[in-house]
Amino acid sequence: MRTDKRIGSLLLGLACCLLLAAPVAADGLVIEGRTAGTSGWQRDAAELSPAPLRPPAIAGTAARTASRAVSYTVQPGDTLGAIAERFGVTPEALAAANGIADPNRITAGQVLQVGGAAATSSGPGLPDLTAGEVTRLQFWPWPPAQGQTLVMWLRTGSPVTASLTYEGRAYPVLSQDTVGSGMAAFIPIPPLTAPGSKPLTLRVGASELHIAVPVVAGSFPSHNIPASTSDAILTEAAKVRAETQRMAELFSGWTAGTWTSRSRFTLPLVGEFPRTAPYGSRRTYGNSPAVSAHAGEDFSAAPGTPVYAPAAGTVVLAETLFVRGNAVVLDHGYGVYTGYWHLSELSVVAGEQVSVGQELGKVGSTGLSTGAHLHWELQVNGLPVDPLQWAK
Repeated sequence: MRTDKRIGSLLLGLACCLLLAAPVAADGLVIEGRTAGTSGWQRDAAELSPAPLRPPAIAGTAARTASRAVSYTVQPGDTLGAIAERFGVTPEALAAANGIADPNRITAGQVLQVGGAAATSSGPGLPDLTAGEVTRLQFWPWPPAQGQTLVMWLRTGSPVTASLTYEGRAYPVLSQDTVGSGMAAFIPIPPLTAPGSKPLTLRVGASELHIAVPVVAGSFPSHNIPASTSDAILTEAAKVRAETQRMAELFSGWTAGTWTSRSRFTLPLVGEFPRTAPYGSRRTYGNSPAVSAHAGEDFSAAPGTPVYAPAAGTVVLAETLFVRGNAVVLDHGYGVYTGYWHLSELSVVAGEQVSVGQELGKVGSTGLSTGAHLHWELQVNGLPVDPLQWAK
């Protein structure tokens, strides 16, 4: 029991054990303020939004439902939850799309619209933009999955201030020319958040908009780390906690930079390398039931393989750490950071400005590592999210 408690308390401190995610459809949600107020599926995601490399988490019926509207007639004995599961949507999204105030009250013969435009039609959970300063509101990806970065673009009729909260936590709204003239926000979905409807509040000038964000589950492999490997962590709890706290403070920083919602990463390794521990992999340690998720993407590569900057940034850390070994952290600006762990050697120093393609170091197996590999991590506004969502 004591060992289980120690493992549970240390899981959040592991550099390679903290994450979860999987992109879904490439479509996003667009709400435009016209005479009657309209909303619909975004079809220009390739130009306006990052393009995920991972396969969709939604497959089969769910994928077809996400891309087109489906009518379903409620049968005797049906529940809203069972119908939602059948079509791969959340009960909250299904209720919102059909104006159902009480999810426990549906009747046989009732016709429900599932997916496609029905999933984004004006109704409970989506705002009407016919009044107020907002002329266009866009989200991608929609629906977001666990561990993804939800991107919001905003246009207004005149210069105003804007603020945003998601699940009660505030996130900056940036003035960026991301979609014409407008603003943008990066909202990291917590990696272990429970799927379901999450509250987002957007304040623009004197207007306040409330949106229910239907977070869906990702699909992730599971791995058990044997006790023989985790002993090095359990016996050095103080070092792990101190490093975890230091990295959390670093990733919570905020500086101006070059990153925008149109920015992309190149991959940090040139060539084809096996991904041995995918981002979001669920992990348990020894006999403990406690579950964590991998905070980054692991690439298996020979020692000495060069690691390159995937985007321009400032080196804010380049040194040897206990858990992460020889480590480099780049600040790309506006709360976006990338980390590179377990390097055999470092090629940059703290304070250095680097450009895309510049060498940061070489692959190794330093720190708490069992073999040569690169752990590549993305942190957005203090939370680890899927780096491949932003890779080109």
